[in-house]
Amino acid sequence: MAVWQIDSIQDRPHVTLREWAAFEVPLNGPDEPWTRHLAGWSCKDQQGQICSAVLQFDPQTGNCVTQSGRVYRLLGRPGLNADAAYVWNRWKRIASVSEQRDVTREVFDALEPAKASAAGAEGAGS
Repeated sequence: MAVWQIDSIQDRPHVTLREWAAFEVPLNGPDEPWTRHLAGWSCKDQQGQICSAVLQFDPQTGNCVTQSGRVYRLLGRPGLNADAAYVWNRWKRIASVSEQRDVTREVFDALEPAKASAAGAEGAGS
């Protein structure tokens, strides 16, 4: 499998990921703060995709704004598919990253109360 560049931010400012996971890695060295990245299946491109460092996370919307400025939306439950796992591992090799912390559960747990709260608010308006 190859790893492909994605469209520019101007051409593609938003990406929706399903079958996703979240990881922290020492991208800037072991003594620097670790950066958080998303790996998942791009709904539009139908392939695995990795994002640059996540700078902002909104659990209400499931949106993450990355260092590049792209907005990633997390759709559904986590669970990295084979293609996304391949791209993640390939990205780590290219970036010379050998360590990682899986923070998927932390991100998913933050999304769940937001979804429940939104569902409750919708039901209250009926």
